[in-house]
Amino acid sequence: MKHMTSFMRLVTAAGFVVYLYVIIKLILFKWGSVDVHVLQYQLQITLEQPDRIFDRPGNYIPFKEILREIHRLSMSSPFSSTNLIGNILAFIPLGLFIPKLFTSRGASFIGVFIFSLLLSLCFEVTQLLLRMGTFDVDDLILNTFGGIIGYCVFKLLMWFIKPQPHEDKEVGVVSYN
Repeated sequence: MKHMTSFMRLVTAAGFVVYLYVIIKLILFKWGSVDVHVLQYQLQITLEQPDRIFDRPGNYIPFKEILREIHRLSMSSPFSSTNLIGNILAFIPLGLFIPKLFTSRGASFIGVFIFSLLLSLCFEVTQLLLRMGTFDVDDLILNTFGGIIGYCVFKLLMWFIKPQPHEDKEVGVVSYN
């Protein structure tokens, strides 16, 4: 049984690596190719002109874009807002993976909240520094919310599929599988 648990942890870790690859391709590269030379060039420009980092457009006001998207949603179809919905959906798997991978310390609500926030912050800062997109504080909020939703789904699933006690007939001991 312990061997199977190790195998499942390995499968979960591999799934997490694939998820990270997909999320990096989606958020940083917009499904495009990864060109290391372009990244080096972009970083070089930023390092040579650090005072121009915030010259690029971005959103540094919390809830500004979220409220605009919600207003736009009220005027049209709920599926017209890929930014609002996509940022949440993209981080739901993170909230599912963290409790499975880090069962001792990272499995708490606060752990998932912090991990989701920090990963999202890494993406936003990388976009800012490498000039690969724009910094949006609302993406931090939406991504973190997505991670929390994933954690809540995980806890709900664990509540529904919690192990049932059974009694060992030979010894009379109750154990959990």
